[in-house]
Amino acid sequence: MTRNGFILMLLVTVGAIILGDAIATRFTDEGIRRTLLVAAIAAAIVYPAALVAVRFGLISKDKFDFSKLGAPRDGEGRKDRGGDQK
Repeated sequence: MTRNGFILMLLVTVGAIILGDAIATRFTDEGIRRTLLVAAIAAAIVYPAALVAVRFGLISKDKFDFSKLGAPRDGEGRKDRGGDQK
């Protein structure tokens, strides 16, 4: 995800939550129903926006590799990186 893609999706998500809350406040009482309605409205706005962002190249589909999270860099051991010494 590019920096501009992150900022765009952040603003879209915040706007979707604000809009969802404004709509849900009119139709539901406080509680789990309002929360679920806000979540549904936000998802209905954010998901298509994310698809458009993928199409414009602001978000990349297949470049993130979950298997490398927390792994040492090539040629480095865990002791070389610091952290808690046990």
